[in-house]
Amino acid sequence: MASSSSRQETVPSNQEASAYEIKGRTMSLEEWELNIQVENPVHFISLCHHGCDLRDIYQAHDLMDYFGMLNGPIYLTLVRHFWVRAQIYDLKASKLEMNEKVFIDPSLQGKTREEMRLEPFRSEEIRSSIMGIPVVISVASITCVWLG
Repeated sequence: MASSSSRQETVPSNQEASAYEIKGRTMSLEEWELNIQVENPVHFISLCHHGCDLRDIYQAHDLMDYFGMLNGPIYLTLVRHFWVRAQIYDLKASKLEMNEKVFIDPSLQGKTREEMRLEPFRSEEIRSSIMGIPVVISVASITCVWLG
C-alpha cells in the first residue's frame, strides 16, 4: 500500500518525458549576483531631446506597437535563470556528444548522428532551460527576429 505522501510524476501526453530537463548551473555565480543591463532599443524621449522627433512618422506608419514590443517588459528572474544554466553548443560539443554515445555503446562507432538518434548539428547555439523547458538561441533565430 502506497503512503499518502507518495507523488506521481506526470508528463503531458503530447510531450515525451525526455523533453523536460532540469539543468544544473554552468557558472559559479548565483542568479541574484548577475547584473542585467536593461535599456530601450529606441528611446523616443531621448531622440526628441536631441532634435530628432520620429514619433509622428512611426505613428503614421502604425509602428508604435512594434516599438512597444521592443521596449516591452523584461522578466529579470527568467533572464537570470536562463543565463546561469546556459551552455554553448558548437561543433566541438557536437563531436563530444557523439563520442559519449560511442563510449556507452561501441556498436555506434562510424554511424551518423541520425543513426545515433541525435539531432543533426545545424549551427552554434546557446542552450539552457527555464523551469525544465529547453530554450535554444541560434544565429538563425536571432536573424529571423530582426528580419521579421
